[in-house]
Amino acid sequence: MKTTNRPSKLAALICALAMSLLLSACATGPGSTAASSGDGGATPEGASASGEPVGKPWITSVLAGNLPSEQPEAKDDLYTHYNYDYLAAHQDEATSTITEHAGELRTSTIEAIKDQSKTGHDLEQLRIFFNQAADTAALEKTGLSEVQPYLDRIDAVASLEEMNALLKASDFPFSPFMLANVSLNDTRANSIVALNPNFVLSNALLYGGTYYQDSDDPQEQESLTEILQGLASYAAADFMTAGMSPDKTMDTATKIIDFEKKHGKHLDSAGMYLNADYGAMAEATRESYFTLDEACAMASNFPLKETLDKMGKGGSETYIVNRAWLEAFNGLWVAENLDDIKLVAKAQVLKETRPYRDPTSMNALIEAAGMHAPDAEEFAYQACTSLDTLGNVVAKTYADDVLGQNAKARLQTLSQNLVDTYKDLVGSTTWIGEDSKQRIIEKLDAMTLNVLEPGSGYFDYSGLELTPTDQGGTLFSNYLKLKQYRYDCESSMIGQPAVAATPWYGLSPTETNAFYDPSSNSINIFPGFVTSAIYNDEMTDAELFAGSGWTIAHEISHGFDYTGSQLDAYGTPNPVFADADVDAFVLKCSTLASYYQGIEVEPGETVDGRLVVGEAAADLSGAQACLELASKTEGFDYEAFFKSLSNLWAEVMTEDALHQRALDVHPINNLRVNVSVQMYDAMYDVYGVAEGDTMYLSPEQRIAIWGPSA
Repeated sequence: MKTTNRPSKLAALICALAMSLLLSACATGPGSTAASSGDGGATPEGASASGEPVGKPWITSVLAGNLPSEQPEAKDDLYTHYNYDYLAAHQDEATSTITEHAGELRTSTIEAIKDQSKTGHDLEQLRIFFNQAADTAALEKTGLSEVQPYLDRIDAVASLEEMNALLKASDFPFSPFMLANVSLNDTRANSIVALNPNFVLSNALLYGGTYYQDSDDPQEQESLTEILQGLASYAAADFMTAGMSPDKTMDTATKIIDFEKKHGKHLDSAGMYLNADYGAMAEATRESYFTLDEACAMASNFPLKETLDKMGKGGSETYIVNRAWLEAFNGLWVAENLDDIKLVAKAQVLKETRPYRDPTSMNALIEAAGMHAPDAEEFAYQACTSLDTLGNVVAKTYADDVLGQNAKARLQTLSQNLVDTYKDLVGSTTWIGEDSKQRIIEKLDAMTLNVLEPGSGYFDYSGLELTPTDQGGTLFSNYLKLKQYRYDCESSMIGQPAVAATPWYGLSPTETNAFYDPSSNSINIFPGFVTSAIYNDEMTDAELFAGSGWTIAHEISHGFDYTGSQLDAYGTPNPVFADADVDAFVLKCSTLASYYQGIEVEPGETVDGRLVVGEAAADLSGAQACLELASKTEGFDYEAFFKSLSNLWAEVMTEDALHQRALDVHPINNLRVNVSVQMYDAMYDVYGVAEGDTMYLSPEQRIAIWGPSA
């Protein structure tokens, strides 16, 4: 591959905004990645000279232009067999079945807002905010006038001391450099505060410092650079909407990349512990607890205490923070970096306020690039569903009115049944000793299942009163009111008994997301994740197991995978595997990594088995748990399960997106399905798979991590 020329690539991104929407894509569900549309049907660079589809042992059918001329049999390529028609119909557009259903929550929310017969305090607050965001004429008239004074105050800063004073000011409602979220270091103790960087380019809570890392692998480094450039183009577009010339925004975006990379690369990345010695993550976690005085000493140049006080987070008994990152950031907070500090501060204010100010200029840039710009209702919905605004209200309304109690009860029961299935599988595993087994089972017994709502309930918005337009309220002024309301809600939790719903306070539950959180030992199924592709009342057990069950089982397994097992049942850094069992566990993971490493996705390019092994193991274990539960379910339709599982992960991506997935800890979707199911007897029984078929693996080659066959 050609080495990307950074300035020219960045200029093209800024001028055309032709980048994949990477952050939102990564949050669409475990492993799904949206991609920008490519030339439909064109033979990709990676295709063979003969034009035959490439990939080994299965063709990479998710790649646009790489579909075989005939539908393969299930016993040769299960994934492509069941998705052939979908893939053929979507060669001209990059898409996935999961993301196609993501608009259901938006549709139902807008319907509820428009239905004047629906009443209630929370819905009325949502209606006020939505209508203000949808009033494009009023927003265009206001323009940037409400945000500009804050940008001007940053511009007026002439020294680092003045910048510190501005950040401390109670009438400057932004924290451009720090995030402070309610967290915990033990579910039996009290809630505390976690500190993270407030990146312009990325989301520290979701991705850590992943995109800021340096790599010795040229291809990986190229991908990292391209991703940062793509993310920086959003910041560049923000500056253009504020009147900056395109030629200057190119330099501006480069400076933001350089500044954030200098401290971001010291933050833990998503996969850094996958290849570290077992226990390294637990040790790092133990070393991340500090008092406020200790944290302030690490950031002596920055007004940390005053920043936390302004956010209502200054009263925590303990703070969780990455020392290496905070010290690196503090090293940048010096007078000679003032211009860059001001630039990043302005970029953060523009980024934060983007959903709550006139979208006209941004939409013009997007449309000029040939991309879809949100209409008034889409823009209004996005404004309502952010973490700082009314995402909790939207999620609760959807969970209550659309999904209903039957969905919650059925998914809760399924989740508990899968937890119990794992207990049986772990109990029958012969390669680990009794001490390790008991600690894993203790984790499973203590695991909290936050299904469709956090265990402690949603925020109470009864005290919120937004100001309607006819009383002088605006979208931006109400945004600031909502942001402060959330700060106050979170601040009231500090020092109170910790709850395993803590991760819901850092992410909007409208996101298409389901995940395991090791610090709270909890499974979290956001309402935004549960579209009709994942759950509906008419689903059979087979369809339910494939849609919701596999995802839930996948997430449960993260509690005792290579990284999750380094925290105990209460979220404290006490590894669950006894020393005598670590080598056997590592061997299991290494075997799976080696198997993936041998799969070729393009000529000469194989899967990075070491990178994907954590998620691959969760896929493998999730499939095993579902099939084990299926064996106890009368009349279970295995063929419907395999078909539904394949259909759920149907995806078409461009070659650029495929290369970006080289940095993703999830395998590409066709491998997630094919590799996982080929390890278990049920697939062989249903399809009569035998030696010579591509889906076939001899029994001694099949990999299982848990259970009597492991």
